[in-house]
Amino acid sequence: MKDGPDVYRKLREQIDRMPVGFPATESGVEIRVLKRLFTEEEAEAALLLSALPEPLEKIFARAPRGKWTRESFEALLAGLVEKGAIMGGRSPASSGAVRRYSRAMLAIGMYEMQVDRLTPELQRDLEQYLAEGFAAAFFGPKTKQMRTVPVDVRIVPDRSPGRYDDVRSLIGDSRGPWAVLNCVCRQGKDLAGEPCRQSAVRRTCLAMKGAARSVVESGAGEELTREEALALLDRAAEEGLVLQPQNSQDPMFVCFCCGCCCGVLRMAKQFPRPADVVESNYRVAVERDLCADCAACRDRCPMEALSESDGRTAVDEGRCIGCGACVGTCPSDALRLVEKERPHVPPQDHAALYRKILVERFGILGTAKIMGKAVLGRRV
Repeated sequence: MKDGPDVYRKLREQIDRMPVGFPATESGVEIRVLKRLFTEEEAEAALLLSALPEPLEKIFARAPRGKWTRESFEALLAGLVEKGAIMGGRSPASSGAVRRYSRAMLAIGMYEMQVDRLTPELQRDLEQYLAEGFAAAFFGPKTKQMRTVPVDVRIVPDRSPGRYDDVRSLIGDSRGPWAVLNCVCRQGKDLAGEPCRQSAVRRTCLAMKGAARSVVESGAGEELTREEALALLDRAAEEGLVLQPQNSQDPMFVCFCCGCCCGVLRMAKQFPRPADVVESNYRVAVERDLCADCAACRDRCPMEALSESDGRTAVDEGRCIGCGACVGTCPSDALRLVEKERPHVPPQDHAALYRKILVERFGILGTAKIMGKAVLGRRV
């Protein structure tokens, strides 16, 4: 091919201009990740994609004349969708039937789409990339892609939480559909010979509304009833899992996470103050007079925010992410969740979330240029 391996560098640069970056490293591990997901021909085709979903005809018009037929190009894109390297199909936020394609970020994106197809080699490269560069990119924007909400908001005293902090209400008030699919993080740890220490269940990721339709239609997940979706919350509370929905008032997914497998929680744990990089409206407080110093809560905390102090449990507020996993396990009711002084109101929906991240990363002028290209029908 004319461009040779340099096509991967160009693809990396394009993905790096998306809301969550894809930075280069000294080791070049990010290029190895791309090579495991794209052949050179597929990478060249992916360079024609925009960050926003577009129909086949628009993308094909950018292709070098005579390189592909329309049919072969469509098959190439369909193959990339099948292997989870790009986004493609009916938009989760739309009921339109026109198939559209776009580039995908590494996370949330390409990595999550490796569910049920992840390989040990790709998992090793991804683990290295998390350590060498991607963690800083993922947590770089002020507004995060995901947020942490209490595992059971009924334990929050004295006031009703915002609906966006209450997954039980989000499920209960929704018309659905709902679907569950396997957790790619736990699959990755299984491949590494480090199975989850908190849950034997792998089908723990909840998709809602348009996202649920997409995963069911693709065969990646199975549809749930409302009662079955609510049962996931009961199991999460029992097993001490952390609820991480999309950071919007109308989320399309909720992850049921553990500190030993979840890539987001494991990355956050490496920061001196995880509370500064994980969005949450709550923190845990201890009624020291009630604490029996049984240490049950300390074993559950995914951020190691709880420790012994003078025969009682103490909280490191810089490490507490307000997940509530510890509260339900306290036999003496010494723990409670309290709302932070400045609670965060998440963006309205999927589109508003990523617009906000773009503005934070590229500024108002830079984002305006990006959106201007989109309005003119150009690749962004």
